[in-house]
Amino acid sequence: MSERGAARAEGIPDLGLGYLAALPLFGAYELGQTAAQTRAPAERIVAHLLSLFEGRLQWLRVALLLGLALLAVLHAGRERDAAGRGLFRRTGRAVAEGWLAGFLLGPLLLFLHGWLAAEPLVVAPPAERSLAACLRLMGAAPWEELLFRVGAYGALFLAARRIILFLGLATPLASGLAELGALVGSAFLFAWFHLDSAQRLLANVGEPYHGGLFLWRVTAGILLGALFRWRGFGVAAWAHGVFNLGVALGIRA
Repeated sequence: MSERGAARAEGIPDLGLGYLAALPLFGAYELGQTAAQTRAPAERIVAHLLSLFEGRLQWLRVALLLGLALLAVLHAGRERDAAGRGLFRRTGRAVAEGWLAGFLLGPLLLFLHGWLAAEPLVVAPPAERSLAACLRLMGAAPWEELLFRVGAYGALFLAARRIILFLGLATPLASGLAELGALVGSAFLFAWFHLDSAQRLLANVGEPYHGGLFLWRVTAGILLGALFRWRGFGVAAWAHGVFNLGVALGIRA
């Protein structure tokens, strides 16, 4: 069995399909950036080389996104899932699942925050509600998912699994412990990334540390990481983007 076939047998979500589902979010981000002076920190890290294409050459960034979309279509478009759904239906299903997860994410976070008896959340300044700001906020979500769920999660999983195997533990146990370590570790990195201590490394101003808000972000990172492993990158990206939009519009669970 090929590596790709083995991945499907294990239920590992297809990253190419997830990218296609998240493509409208990437497009929304680029549209929102036309009225912005700076780019999202996560996107600056993931696409560092694209900083060469700022300003008049920004269209090259869009061309690269479309080129990756073409590769994703070639990668995933000739196959069907277990229910016989083609590429279009599978992509639409991922978007729909992402919207549903995004609506459920806020109430679930509030429930877990209260259950953990965390510090009350601080009241953040109201977010800008212009169309461009909302597009940027939604479109920044897939970049954060690429950085933390695909990049950090994947790197931590591989590193933890190799260390556990080096110590002589059984392979099934190694995979389970590696999954847990990567899930929690990437969630802590996600929460730390929003703090001033992390953002200053990127010449930005971040949030001051607050215990309740930090735990909120760690919990969100765990939920998004679990969603990524269960339903794939596209669903996690849309859930994150819809949740961000709800926050921007002042929706309260």
